[in-house]
Amino acid sequence: MAENDRTQLMAAQKEEFIALLSSVKRDGIEKLLDYLENKSDFYTAPAAAKFHNNFEGGLLEHSLNVYKNFKGLLALKGVEMDEDSIILTSLLHDLCKCNYYVKEERNRKVNGKWESYEMWSHVKAPSVLLPHSSRSIRIIRNFIPLKFIEELTIFYHMGPFGGEDYEYRNLLQETNERHPQTLLFYIADLMASYIDEKIIE
Repeated sequence: MAENDRTQLMAAQKEEFIALLSSVKRDGIEKLLDYLENKSDFYTAPAAAKFHNNFEGGLLEHSLNVYKNFKGLLALKGVEMDEDSIILTSLLHDLCKCNYYVKEERNRKVNGKWESYEMWSHVKAPSVLLPHSSRSIRIIRNFIPLKFIEELTIFYHMGPFGGEDYEYRNLLQETNERHPQTLLFYIADLMASYIDEKIIE
């Protein structure tokens, strides 16, 4: 995609994201929006260093993709969830990726000649010393209260990849059985990561 087209797309995605998040009537939303705009790189961060949407603006695009997928899956399966909860879980589930990735210069050989290139890498230690999903929940709760179903959905959004111990896997199974929203969210995230999005080499 041409640089100018990418810039326009990112601007449109940012506008859509802000409109959705602003529609949530919950104490602290304005402070959260201010944090995203002025104290984080959320709108320009990649979704990953090496995998899906590993480009500038990738995290923003991923969050919107998950929102669309999740909303569609809930409707398809007739599972109810408040619109505010759909918005919050989808748009903020990866908030822990703010201020986490940095660009590094590396060298590679192309046609027998060395050339330098930039790639995304992550900081050695995150600012909040908690695992991925718990870190997102902690950051969100610094600004707004979360309903229990929202915490569950974010906490288990990585499905079987979110934890390896026996208790986690048993709780994951029980949570998915009691709250099908959590399973559908995991699927929505997978669809975004593996079908909707790309990797830039």
